[in-house]
Amino acid sequence: MDTILSASFLTALFASGVRQSIPLIYGSVGDAVSERAGVMGISLEGEMLFGAFFSYLVALRTGSLWIGVLAGAAAGMLSSLIVAVWSVWLRQDQSIIGIMFNILAVGFTNFLNRMIFGTSNANITIETFQPIAIPGLSRVPVLGEIFFNQNILTYLSVVLAAVVFWVLRKTKLGLQLTAVGENPKAAQASGIQVYRFRLVAYMFCGFLAGIAGASLTLGSVGTFTESISAGRGFICLAIVILSRWNPLVALATSFGFGSIQALQIRLQVQGSALPYQVFVALPYLVTILALAIGGHNIRAPRELGVPFDKESR
Repeated sequence: MDTILSASFLTALFASGVRQSIPLIYGSVGDAVSERAGVMGISLEGEMLFGAFFSYLVALRTGSLWIGVLAGAAAGMLSSLIVAVWSVWLRQDQSIIGIMFNILAVGFTNFLNRMIFGTSNANITIETFQPIAIPGLSRVPVLGEIFFNQNILTYLSVVLAAVVFWVLRKTKLGLQLTAVGENPKAAQASGIQVYRFRLVAYMFCGFLAGIAGASLTLGSVGTFTESISAGRGFICLAIVILSRWNPLVALATSFGFGSIQALQIRLQVQGSALPYQVFVALPYLVTILALAIGGHNIRAPRELGVPFDKESR
């Protein structure tokens, strides 16, 4: 117990927690934008998988991590277009479409992985993004090692959350986006193109989900394994609810969940009489508990998940 509570253990734990939180930050910020426009991000899990697979494949073939990230982002965005067309234009049930898409993504990425690499790609690794120490700040005791000695995708995720928060709260675009999710009929009557806003918002969500997947393969493990997203897309949905659709709060909440993920990994390494499945389940148990405790009296965007028909009265 003394080892677990030592300063060195906690510093390493929270530094790992930051790394574990990166896909959660990208996914939850993108979902916050999409859900503010009225479109649920149920298919985040599948879009992360597509982003993870194609970012790894392209980075492996080209030797460029940044081209891999762009490929992952494009894969996430293009796959989200499928969901957006069915959910927004064809006005189908968003929950059902999202769930079916996730099933498709698991099967299709597994198929592509085995078709291209067989069963041996676990031995094919690529160099990942390396930590970049921020001069001065990285030397601050404890905090420097935790927050200021991370890879570039980490720093970009913080900038992203701040910029999206500013856009949503301080710009006309953010107000229009919020109007589309709260009262799309009034928004349409005032000249706002509701379908267009919802499509773009969800494709932006898919774009960031693709980067979230890329952060797993190119920022962490350096390879692709089947179902590598491991439920992170669903955790992002919980983060968005708990953060009340606020990107900056989602940033902090993602760090909390990332630290839980890092804790379960380190508890396994420490050794325990408990089955390892208990530790694997820990982040998801915490997610359910957090929603049960903190999910009361939270008001979602009024038209979230409700198909919009501009012809109806």
